[in-house]
Amino acid sequence: MVDATSPLEAVDTDPALVGGLILALKERGVEEFIVGDGTGYFNEEKNWLRLLDESGYKMMVDDLEKNHGIHVPLVNLETVHREEFPWNFGTIKLPSLCRTHVYINFAKMKTHAHTQVTLLCKNQKGLLSLADKKAFHLAKKYGNLHENIKELASAVRPELAIVDATRALEGTGPTTAPDGQTKVRRLKMCLGGTSMLEVDNASCQIMGIPVESVLHLSKVPVTIAPGSEPLVPAVPPFARPKSAVMVTDNLFLHMSETCCTGCQMSRSRMFRKIAFAPQINQRFNSFRQEHGRIDFIMGAMADESVEKIRSHGGTLVFFGNCTKKMAETPGIIHVPGCPPDHNDAINVLIGNSK
Repeated sequence: MVDATSPLEAVDTDPALVGGLILALKERGVEEFIVGDGTGYFNEEKNWLRLLDESGYKMMVDDLEKNHGIHVPLVNLETVHREEFPWNFGTIKLPSLCRTHVYINFAKMKTHAHTQVTLLCKNQKGLLSLADKKAFHLAKKYGNLHENIKELASAVRPELAIVDATRALEGTGPTTAPDGQTKVRRLKMCLGGTSMLEVDNASCQIMGIPVESVLHLSKVPVTIAPGSEPLVPAVPPFARPKSAVMVTDNLFLHMSETCCTGCQMSRSRMFRKIAFAPQINQRFNSFRQEHGRIDFIMGAMADESVEKIRSHGGTLVFFGNCTKKMAETPGIIHVPGCPPDHNDAINVLIGNSK
């Protein structure tokens, strides 16, 4: 669960499929179920409840209890007990549930601006605490983002790995992006197995994205189970994420790998609210007209990268606490927060318009 959006937007794993899996397992004698995730953005209780409501997960578990007598808790993994798991960088705290329960990883098929794809191995970031989610991006406490995702896949493995590709997201994911930068693909399929890496490889084949371009994945042989549908690549291949600079009119977005999910989600919700709230949209358009070129910087960057952006002569907007040191020059706009609240971010920006 990444964003509080309808299943039609192909951002979250479809709750109808999760409910169907629970019913199938119930028929096979499984008695206890828990659905959990750590979103990286909807951590506070009121936000977590809104996510469950708007994504359809609350409706799904309500239906299971009312019509099938199955009680399924929806657990915010940010709040659960954790214990140390060994991995290549020492130890990392993961939910105790990974040891006390059978772990099923159910991911959505999507492209991702940082990692090319977000499938099963990338989906395991949902097991991390908020602090470790940020650490995965900052490349200080552990390795870099790609190394960390790869090593986490060795530290903890699900007993069943499923990718929801009934509706998949292509373009500059992992959330819905403006101006057609993402598109929903209706593939009407799921891929599953006992190896995350093998299912991720199979998913890349479907998407038409070479595994070699996905730095957190190793290429492995894919074996098709008897009776399964063949692996037929989608036509056309999935649109790949655009470069780190995404242009919308006079606004240029620069997003480094150090920008974590929290800031990505905050930025996404900020622009979504601007787009659909007429008064805010009008004031934001005034801000854009007054400032000409605007360079929107997310995530810590090397000084030379910032100077290269600055050389274009635009107004620099630094987003999030991790950009604070880069934003100390007079005349620069800084949006504070870790991550910034999207409403506060709007107020900072339109407060800089006349």
